[in-house]
Amino acid sequence: MLGFGDAISSLEMRIIDRNASALGVSTLQLMESAGKAVADVIADIIDNIKGKHIVVFAGAGGNAGDGLTAARHLASRGAKVTVYLLSKPGDLPDEAFEEYKAIEVMDLTVELKLVRDMTDLPNKLDCDVVIDALLGIGARGKLRTLFAKAVEIINSTHALKVAIDVPTGLDPDTGEELGPVVKADVTISLHKLKRGLLERHEYVGKLIVVDIGIPREAEIYVGPGDVEFLLPRRKWNYHKGMGGRVLVIGGSARYTGAPILSALAALRSGIDLVYLAAPSRPANTAATLSPELITIELKGEALRKIHLTLLKEYIERVDAVIIGMGLGLEKETQETVIEIVKHARNKGKHVVIDADGLKAMAKALEVLDEGIVVTPHVAEFKVLFGIELPELANILARAEIVEKVAANHRNVTILLKGPIDVISNGIFTRLNKTGAPVMSVGGTGDILAGIVGALLAKGLKPFHAATIAAFVNGLAGAVVYNDKGDSATPIDIINAIPLVFSKPYEVFRENLVYKRLQLKKP
Repeated sequence: MLGFGDAISSLEMRIIDRNASALGVSTLQLMESAGKAVADVIADIIDNIKGKHIVVFAGAGGNAGDGLTAARHLASRGAKVTVYLLSKPGDLPDEAFEEYKAIEVMDLTVELKLVRDMTDLPNKLDCDVVIDALLGIGARGKLRTLFAKAVEIINSTHALKVAIDVPTGLDPDTGEELGPVVKADVTISLHKLKRGLLERHEYVGKLIVVDIGIPREAEIYVGPGDVEFLLPRRKWNYHKGMGGRVLVIGGSARYTGAPILSALAALRSGIDLVYLAAPSRPANTAATLSPELITIELKGEALRKIHLTLLKEYIERVDAVIIGMGLGLEKETQETVIEIVKHARNKGKHVVIDADGLKAMAKALEVLDEGIVVTPHVAEFKVLFGIELPELANILARAEIVEKVAANHRNVTILLKGPIDVISNGIFTRLNKTGAPVMSVGGTGDILAGIVGALLAKGLKPFHAATIAAFVNGLAGAVVYNDKGDSATPIDIINAIPLVFSKPYEVFRENLVYKRLQLKKP
């Protein structure tokens, strides 16, 4: 299923809003669309809205902004509107504050009442319609006393009760009662149905889902919102190791750089400890190159079964394992890869399999499961699963096949690399189109595997780790390509990773949207 599905969580809604803004559809635009949609629904229910008395309870956050916008639209259609605002105007989000300023000057058509305490609330309501714009998806924990009282007042009236997005008092994700709950006659859910509404018909009333102009691309493509809302942030009380530990297994006498790039990418993705286990030559190179990496020498020229005992010891210490880069294709090496993946999964460790590791796993597809992320390009996908994918121009057909394959292999997460990445766990599927021509340089896939492993170690689910890693890797590539052009190197990309993680929205707008469309910033 492309995107998040028909019923979404409050977190997913926030991600979609932010991604829409990154694509050029601002939060203020969406608020305008939402408020007008609410006014349209009410106008359809009430035969002649002119002269009708409508009361709006506006609380906090974006829901208050939606309510204020609806109030303006309803007043412009001839309704008599009263607004009770339960937040300080200056505490509203910027977009909601803009809507407040418009209401503030409408002193002929809107009566605005600022609610500071219980005494500012009406004892009873005499109106035709009352709109609940108190919290929406922003409900968290037990209702504050002032908001709980407002809910009781709303429920006490015989007017048509309309809730915007979610009736106040319901948890938007679980449907749990957080105190008194607005018993709406109509609930107008914005963009998509919120999951908490599904089983609470006694509070929701008639459910209407309205389109507010969010482009499908904001949900299908990975965006800055995914990074901002899903990425765990390091806390002040962390001690060493709490930020994640990764074991990278790769390299051979012939290929030394690939596992080092993965390990450095994992480190720059914000985890605490990176162990790099490699045969003698790449291990010694890594120890000389980077003192931040903890190198484990696997004596000899290639990964062998004799190394399993040592590797199992380190698998116990880490949160995620990354395996495959530069290992080579010797029979014993491939057999050892399979044993390592089996052991890691038996111990409950997440695993990222890349490059030569994918070729090994083609002989053991039964090992793949929901705790594993595989990162093939199109040719490696064919080797791994025996399926040839459609051309890039038919990206939706390609995505459909990837989703089916993931579902058929115990919901393994597949990150199919390409100019447009396809990420699927067999249930949900997302696309990613960050990137630049420099992504064809050798080593960028190794970097991607390192980022995925780091995010797994930080506690993200495999699907989320893969989607965010694809976005970050491609955007880091865009950053360095816009700066250095064809001279950009994999190390340059690694060094750009922290910037993308810290400012995904700003970096996306600066380096992808305007550059790709060859537009100048306004």
